[in-house]
This record gives sequence, C-alpha cells and structure tokens, in this order.
Amino acid sequence: MSGLRGAYVTGVRTVRKAVDKTGLLDKLERSESPKARHMRTLFSIFDADEMVRMDLAWWSYPAMRRVDEFLSSRPDARIFEYGAGASTVWLAKRAGQINSVEHDTQWAQTVKQMLADTAGNAKLHVVPPTAATEHTTVRSGRVGHTDLDFANYVSTIDEVGGPFDLIVVDGRARVDAFRRALDHLKDDGVVVFDNIKRKRYWDVLSAMPGLRIELLKGGTPTLPYPTTTGLIWRD
Repeated sequence: MSGLRGAYVTGVRTVRKAVDKTGLLDKLERSESPKARHMRTLFSIFDADEMVRMDLAWWSYPAMRRVDEFLSSRPDARIFEYGAGASTVWLAKRAGQINSVEHDTQWAQTVKQMLADTAGNAKLHVVPPTAATEHTTVRSGRVGHTDLDFANYVSTIDEVGGPFDLIVVDGRARVDAFRRALDHLKDDGVVVFDNIKRKRYWDVLSAMPGLRIELLKGGTPTLPYPTTTGLIWRD
C-alpha cells in the first residue's frame, strides 16, 4: 500500500472509532438515501467482511445495478471471476454457479471464510503465480508483480470450462485474462472489466475490434472518488 493511501486508510479507521460511538454508522446504513448509504461505506475501506454484510461488490454503483439486472433474468447463470473478494459472495447470491480464481494465497483464506455462509454454489481456485523466466508468457503490469508469471492463473478458466453467462476481470494480468475470457463467453454473455479506464487496460481494449463497451462511471463503495467499470459484449 502506498504511503498516501496507507495514511488515508489509517485516518479513516481512526475517525471510525470515534464515529462508532455516536450511532451514526447504523443510522447511515439504515437510511433510504443512496448518498447516506455510500457515506457509510467510506468507513469500511478495505473491510471485505463489511462489504459482504452490506451486499456490495467493489465496482461502481452503476455497474452493480446493471449486473444485478442482467442476472435477475438468469437465475441459473454460470459465472467465472478473475480476482476473488466481496464480489464473489455478491455474485453467488445472484447466480446458479460461480468459479473464482485468486492468486493471493493469504487473501484466499479470508475469501474462503466469507464464502462459508453462501449456498455452496461458489468454488474458489487458488492459483499463485510462479517466478518469471525467459519463457514467461503472462505478466502483470501491477507494481511489485512484474517479475511473476500468471499463465496458470489466467488459464484456470480453460480447466473449469465455459461457456459462461458472465465473466469478471478484476484480478491480475487483466488484459490476458480478458482475451482468454472471450473464448469462454456465451454469445449473449457479458464481461465485467473493473477499472477499465486505466491506461494499460484501455489502450489495448479500446483498439480491439468486434467489441461493444459500455463505460459505467460513478461512485464506488468505500472510495471518496468515482471509478469506471466496463461491461463488454462481443458484437
């Protein structure tokens, strides 16, 4: 975590201790106002358990609404997800089956605990990266991960096997994961690509032919600024 981000998280958690005693958090959470409920999430930065309790995925609110609508007509939907977390539980409540792959073994233990109360329709695949070599085929552009090979992580979708109604790309090596996802997407399926406007993603995706991309920018749980989640269909 960067110094600035770490300072922000520490500051929020310090303020929360004081706010907790006032009963304000419960009031915000019970409010009918979307703005008030979003304000409540700001006190839950990097707290996946609270995200699960509030039934939230870590995407923009417009994207959450669109995905909820999409899945409401597909109760038996099959989902594959790159990058497990609160969204895994959120999706499990709305789908017939979800397979999620996670590269971080320590975080995966936390996710397993979160999934314990689901209907048993979620399967977590823990696939850590290997050390990069001259033959490495899949790298991540994330700082601190560029010397790792995510080939096995990305290819997990091949082992599970499609087709899938919905595929979420929200973990490492997202561009490679997206390319692989298209091979397993139903003709009328959709890919959810979080933080799509990051330059290393957008420069590639916006130049790919045969795609219809819907950019859904808006407020995002726990964050004081908007983010953009993309929904992508094959034309």
